[in-house]
Amino acid sequence: MSDQQFIAYMEAFQAAIEHAAACEPCQNDQPCAAGDPIHADFCAKQDAWEDRQRRERRNERRRAKRRADSRFRIARHAAWQLVTYGRWENGRPAATDEDVIRAADAMYGGYLKSGPITRSEAATALAAVLGN
Repeated sequence: MSDQQFIAYMEAFQAAIEHAAACEPCQNDQPCAAGDPIHADFCAKQDAWEDRQRRERRNERRRAKRRADSRFRIARHAAWQLVTYGRWENGRPAATDEDVIRAADAMYGGYLKSGPITRSEAATALAAVLGN
């Protein structure tokens, strides 16, 4: 899949470079009537491309945060179920990280698109439920 905005940006870059190579005033950082619109077009397309890249990175960070939060809620719910309704030994819940992983997979396996809950996610959720 080609990115038309990037292609236009690179074409404007190429046009600006070619003009600067052939234009003596542009080589000496002096304005020229023929080069001003070429350089302005390049700057506008570069700004648009960089804005889009920044926006996409920001959105990806937001999506990653939402996925992590969702996975934490799933793991925490599984841990809560195990602590509330599961086995207890010597006055403490017998739930382990592996139990949380299995319970989360059993309850939410269809929603966990990026794979099962990890051991560290399970440990964090179990600690949150136990108040540690």
